[in-house]
Amino acid sequence: MLSPPLSTVSSAAKDVDSAKSLDRTESDVAPRTSQVEVEVAGVCYSHLPFEIPGAIVLSAPSISTLRETANDVYHQINSDTSYSNQFIIVSNISQQVQELIAGDRNPLEVPYRLTLDTQHWQGVIRIMPSKAHKRVTRSFSNELVLKLFEIGIHLRDYTMNSASRYHGRTCDKEADESLTPLGNPSEDNDWPSLVIETGLSESEAQLRADAYWWFANSDYKVNMVILFRIQRSPERRVTIKQYSLRPTTPRITRGLQAEAQRILLSQTDSPIVLRHSAVNEIVITSSDVKNAPLELDFESVMRRRPAPNTRERNITFTAEDLAECCRHVFLEA
Repeated sequence: MLSPPLSTVSSAAKDVDSAKSLDRTESDVAPRTSQVEVEVAGVCYSHLPFEIPGAIVLSAPSISTLRETANDVYHQINSDTSYSNQFIIVSNISQQVQELIAGDRNPLEVPYRLTLDTQHWQGVIRIMPSKAHKRVTRSFSNELVLKLFEIGIHLRDYTMNSASRYHGRTCDKEADESLTPLGNPSEDNDWPSLVIETGLSESEAQLRADAYWWFANSDYKVNMVILFRIQRSPERRVTIKQYSLRPTTPRITRGLQAEAQRILLSQTDSPIVLRHSAVNEIVITSSDVKNAPLELDFESVMRRRPAPNTRERNITFTAEDLAECCRHVFLEA
């Protein structure tokens, strides 16, 4: 079994609506990633057997260099729909830079999510592309809160954690959003039951690896990961992937862990549905929603069965709900 998780540390979300524009070319920033360079970050991202496509790699950067690089990535993502990289891999991070990028303030001046391996002085920074991407996560989260209220679950029964940071076995990681049910105060409620991640479609392999990170590092206390993949060209669309452990899953054995790792880290979408997990995919375009609805198992989200003779039941997002949550993607110029 995996070692028990450490306590949750909340950090302010690094959300900034505007970014400084820099006239720097990609070659000025850093070389393209290679298999060797990705392996340098392999301890923290040991669950990654493949490259992060187009990731920028920096070694021992100053905070000013890291800020300029982050601003450059942010500017290119938001000005060129063909530019798909969200990631900066950083090695040999000084203690001072670690403290700055992991602190409550935003030293990079653009919105980002951080995975930081303090033991090996390295990390991965995911630049959040635009307001539309942030609004997808926020709209879905707001709708989830409303739907929980409709079935009798109030805010006192759970917390929405925003970009809180969680301590894994070797590194720390931030989700875009997560939900933690509040049960018995004596219970270990540090890990959320539900995690939400949003990224560009070109980053699917990375998002799938992130899903595995949440399951494995929480010792499978995270029951569900929902991934929003936003495609910007040639046609705008949003693909929602729901990875969930079935509520009837027995004690997690090493064999089940290996099964979960195998399918989540597969390079292609396997038609195989694991015996103790489920994968659901919904595709949203400006005119259509395929494979709706999206149903969240009540027990997986709240870590308990629905109470009898109450309104408690599974949470269902209809095609109309999902289209409304994602509408900002199609309104964006």
